[in-house]
Amino acid sequence: MVDAARRLWDDVRYAARQFRRAPGYAVFTVLVLALGIGTVTAMFTISYGVLLRPLPFAADRQLYGPLEQDGKNDDYLTAAFPEIRQWQQATAGSADIAFTGGGLNIVDTPAGAVLVSEVTASENLFSLLGVSPMLGRDFLPTEQETDHPDAVVLSYAMWQRSFAGDRGVLGKTVHIGDMGYTVVGVMPREFEYPVYDDRPEVWVPMLRSAMTPSAKDPYGAYFAPIVRVHGGVPLNRIEAQIANAHAPFVEHGKQSRVHLVRKHDLMVHDVQPALFALEIAVGVVWLIACCNVAGLLLARVAARRTEIAVRSALGAGRRRIVAQFLTESLLLSAAGAVGGLALAATMLRTFQHMLGKMLPMAPNIHLNWAVFLSLLVLTLLTALAFGTFPALVAAWAGTQAGFGRKQAGDRGQSRARAVLLVGEVALSIALLSGAGLMMRTMYALRHVPLGFRTDHLLLTSLTASSSEYTGRNIGALGWRPVLDAVRQMPGVESAAMSTVMPLEHPVELLTVVYKTDWMQADDMAAVRAASPELMDVLGVRMRSGRFFGENDTASSLPVVVVNRTFVIRYLGGGDALGKPIRIGRTPWAATIVGVIDDVHQDDVAAASQPEVYVCMAQVAPENPLYRALLGRYMQLAVRTEIAPGAMVPEVRRKIAEANARLAIGDFTTMEAAVEDSLGAQRLAAEVVGVFGGLALLITVVGLYGLLSYLVEQRTQEIGIRMALGADRSAVVGMVMRQTLMLMGAGVVIGLGMALWSNRLLHGFLYGVSATDPWTMGLAPLGLVICGLLAAVVPARRAAGVNPVEALRAE
Repeated sequence: MVDAARRLWDDVRYAARQFRRAPGYAVFTVLVLALGIGTVTAMFTISYGVLLRPLPFAADRQLYGPLEQDGKNDDYLTAAFPEIRQWQQATAGSADIAFTGGGLNIVDTPAGAVLVSEVTASENLFSLLGVSPMLGRDFLPTEQETDHPDAVVLSYAMWQRSFAGDRGVLGKTVHIGDMGYTVVGVMPREFEYPVYDDRPEVWVPMLRSAMTPSAKDPYGAYFAPIVRVHGGVPLNRIEAQIANAHAPFVEHGKQSRVHLVRKHDLMVHDVQPALFALEIAVGVVWLIACCNVAGLLLARVAARRTEIAVRSALGAGRRRIVAQFLTESLLLSAAGAVGGLALAATMLRTFQHMLGKMLPMAPNIHLNWAVFLSLLVLTLLTALAFGTFPALVAAWAGTQAGFGRKQAGDRGQSRARAVLLVGEVALSIALLSGAGLMMRTMYALRHVPLGFRTDHLLLTSLTASSSEYTGRNIGALGWRPVLDAVRQMPGVESAAMSTVMPLEHPVELLTVVYKTDWMQADDMAAVRAASPELMDVLGVRMRSGRFFGENDTASSLPVVVVNRTFVIRYLGGGDALGKPIRIGRTPWAATIVGVIDDVHQDDVAAASQPEVYVCMAQVAPENPLYRALLGRYMQLAVRTEIAPGAMVPEVRRKIAEANARLAIGDFTTMEAAVEDSLGAQRLAAEVVGVFGGLALLITVVGLYGLLSYLVEQRTQEIGIRMALGADRSAVVGMVMRQTLMLMGAGVVIGLGMALWSNRLLHGFLYGVSATDPWTMGLAPLGLVICGLLAAVVPARRAAGVNPVEALRAE
């Protein structure tokens, strides 16, 4: 054991001396390895945080969510309380079931009114999840048996932000909406449920009225159930029990089946394809780096053949030589891992905002013990991947070595390096073609006609307490004064309000449009309230008729404006002006007075849907659409004369002066909203683009290194050729032909790989096919051009060989 440790220490010291003798080689190798290891580490951190890390609940693999399968779609199954009660009775002894509801609400805090994500929870939610408050207690069963619950549990973030981490907050009263609640607990820092929604900030007990059917609503509100399966109980038995309890609530004639899916799987289902594609891209970069370094090590083996021969002659066996070279590989890999860790941390910070927008459980994405353990394993694996073959070659060369002459194995080693380079080129082609497709997708998305202007447009949301304007017109008393105050600000060109702004739609009313004499059938449309200034602020074009004006009031003829898709779908493209329309479950009659151009409301890549705009001033409290459209929430758009970001403090102050009781949401610009809406395509494009650039860099540098070494190995041959009359152009042509042969072989293989791998990107592409000929042609062409440029220096060096010195070299 002592001898083994001493030999290892000797190998480490010897390897360090070798690196000091060739610092350029050592630094370059470490940089290449840092790129490969760093990208893998960053991707593993993301995948572990989203896909692999257990939920922060006790026995999280026993937690399930119900899906309803009707033969076509799998939809998350929500249920009213009477049905959930049937589920609980049917599964007694087999499973426990809790449920949640919720939405946005206003909390009055010492820091002012804030908009929060409120969760209404069954009293057994926290106990089912196996989580207790870090401060105080959770809900009591009696607190769910009243119409006026007075208990609230705060999130850790809410406690810190709005109550300065005051441990004396327990027992204090806070107002949420129009009700007062007593703070009874604070949850731990890492707790978050529901984890797939807006990050919850307050939990309150279910209202008894929400769980009690009424004549108006025979089932009551609908909730999201969560099921904890008891250990040892077959899942299919619980599914059958829930299905039997669910059957009486299924519409007559509808086929339905209940399927339980692990809660974690439900949350990550939508992002798995994107992460899988990125994992493959990361693996390609790592393979390219390993191939590159393996080629460099083979070159080092050839350059050290005399040293290896001496060691072999002095009694070093093959195993001893293999151990020495693997030790050097491990030291290089360890140094690359240190640089890779720094690179991974930088990449995670760079993409932090985008990851938070795109991925569930984004707060879990950070360096932790699992990442460091995986980095250790990756370091060993990388050392074996690029170091094993060169070490075996060195051991074989040691037994065959002579002194002062080239070895027979040199040609075989050159072929091995050529094969590695061809592999690098092929992998790079596959990655570059994918990056090219995503770049073309982003170009297409950024040039989609949105139907509105995005420049100099500042957006925010406003929320009012439901009790603040009970029996009063919030449009006239709450929203209009704020709008008038903002419009008069210096630097503001115009301002408008709407329940939904393009690409910013946390609240949406999708309701029925009833059949009239000009419609073929009842159908659905998105209904939005807007101020008369909206079209001017957004820059949306009127196709016919007019938008709202100051003469459209609560006492004037009710009017609406529809979009072009509404006209095409319901009128066959005919004239809509003057047509009557009835909107909502409790129909409200109005007349169409205008048609606007289509606007991309939900997603840049999504087609426009039928839309109906209602004048904000005409939605009075007696209007059946009042509560849904104006009751609590409104969005504000401000067109500025200067940079929108510079206006944020003044706009916030002006809103607070006009109405201090409003909760003001986060500010953003329309340009940022457009970028955020690009979603998965933007994430894939930027990350795959970075990986493609790394692959190109590593491959080109590897090609330069290989050609430089081949020129050095063929110095004598080149000298003989020039002594026999070959001119400089012939020597340059020989090197360039060799480059083209290697690149050509890699391109052919790479195109075949690209045709297969690009299918993985099909779901992210927009405006371009997975076999786009331009991309499939330009990616190889770009790599070949870069490769030829890398070959220029070695070619010129070969052409400058002095024949006499070359003939004396050996």
